Amino acid sequence: MVINTERFQLKTLTTKDVTEKYLSWFSESKRVSQYISFAQKKANMSDLIQYVKDRENREDILFLAIFTDCAQHIGNIKYEPINFEDESATMGILIGDKKWRGRGVASEVIKGSSEYLKGNYGVKNIELGVDKNNTPAITAYKKMQFKVTKETDSGFKMLLNLE
Repeated sequence: MVINTERFQLKTLTTKDVTEKYLSWFSESKRVSQYISFAQKKANMSDLIQYVKDRENREDILFLAIFTDCAQHIGNIKYEPINFEDESATMGILIGDKKWRGRGVASEVIKGSSEYLKGNYGVKNIELGVDKNNTPAITAYKKMQFKVTKETDSGFKMLLNLE
């Protein structure tokens, strides 16, 4: 499965996409290890391969690799789970390649993948959790029309209505 946006190609993430570069995203930045749950444990290549493998071919997960027009893997976006009963999906995104952070990747990728989710899965709402200290992400999500639905001690629950 492939979704094309203006600058990126989103493809189903498979174990073939698991590389040393991908693994390095979890250890090279304190910000990543702080906000991505997988990165909070010392993972190795086999852990990452298993993590991706466990999510392959599941109906309730859309796990996409983000590629540039030069076929460079720069990050991932994941919807897990996709809840068919309440027509919602929980989203997580990682822009692993530092050179691409702050360049509008998230908004473009979320727009393209959310349109796909709405049209192919019937998803009407996208939910996410964000750490209260991750100000760049909160600002970006608000620009994309995500609304804060709940505040916790550590962060915010946010919702994007696709209708």
